[in-house]
Amino acid sequence: MTLFERAAGGIGASWCLASTDVARATALFGPGGASPVVRLLRTDPGAGDRLVTERVVRARVSGGAHGLMGLVERPPSGDYCAELGLSDGAEGWVMIARSEPFAHGLGLEVDIERVRRGAVARRVGAASVPIAAPADVLRPEEARLVDQAPPRLEYAQPSPCTEEVVVEARLCVSGWAPPGREIDLFGQPYRVGPGGRFQFECRVDDPELLRAILAQHPPALVPRAEED
Repeated sequence: MTLFERAAGGIGASWCLASTDVARATALFGPGGASPVVRLLRTDPGAGDRLVTERVVRARVSGGAHGLMGLVERPPSGDYCAELGLSDGAEGWVMIARSEPFAHGLGLEVDIERVRRGAVARRVGAASVPIAAPADVLRPEEARLVDQAPPRLEYAQPSPCTEEVVVEARLCVSGWAPPGREIDLFGQPYRVGPGGRFQFECRVDDPELLRAILAQHPPALVPRAEED
């Protein structure tokens, strides 16, 4: 059983059960039987698990069958896990499967369309309203993107000398989904591999796009103290 991030910012669950596990759990209930239920839990090492939602599985749960279900839309960021089991609607509950911990909403979210609109607006404004810095104010040296990787730092060797500030920018994208699922990755078709997780990176060669991303999500850079 695994949890995954849905396109709308929610959490979904997928599972595949063994026949013996289902039969063993079903045999524990009387003639009234029990219904398959998926529980979503918010995990907290200090306070324990807290029930977020409980959903009844309408389809028949059997061994070897694959299941898929959306659990909750836009929950708060945090660690979650899910349990699939049988419940008689009273106090009877037998767990069949439990997912691994799942970190939801803890990554960096960038609204690409908003970033591009902001970059275009800044280019138009800069072209129409030139702003000159005062002559007596020292402006910081601007970084520029380069086509090649910056010089490497070698252990126990002096740092490479350079007369300018150069930057290599890369966008890293990672995620997870049910194995084998074909997804729409922000306009690009992509089929998820057997492991269920994917990661790739691409070079960012548009200075205005990089400027807009850093303006929307400024990095927490701490200035270093001046050396005597």
